[in-house]
Amino acid sequence: MDFIRIIKSKTELVGTAYMELLPGPYLEQCWNDGSLFFEEEVFAYLEPVIQRHVPDYDHYAFTEIAASKWECIVSDLRLLEANLESSESVQELNAAVGFLFPSTKVPFAENFQANKRALARLLHEVCAWISSKALSHECVTVLGI
Repeated sequence: MDFIRIIKSKTELVGTAYMELLPGPYLEQCWNDGSLFFEEEVFAYLEPVIQRHVPDYDHYAFTEIAASKWECIVSDLRLLEANLESSESVQELNAAVGFLFPSTKVPFAENFQANKRALARLLHEVCAWISSKALSHECVTVLGI
């Protein structure tokens, strides 16, 4: 599914409803080269894992997260990826996957097999990216809406 994906080029961004993962601390600007971008609803799928490890995380703020915290987050995201692969329905995901709006869960469930595969691929790619950036940066910052 094209909606559940990472956006790597700023030229693909239309409007401002995106979340950004920035390697390193906030640089007083958004839409940085080298960042990953996500549709707001897509990033929300990951937010329960982030919130579990970073209680002061805010979807609408800029949250600097230490590389050491990302190790735990990546570990949980990998578990979520494995759980997605074995799940048969959206109900099995419970609170592990975040749905920003109640209406977001319905289309995800309607095309569950394709959406869970797309989300598992996204998680795999995000984990690899974060792990590589955490090696060379003291933090990875989430730039919220």
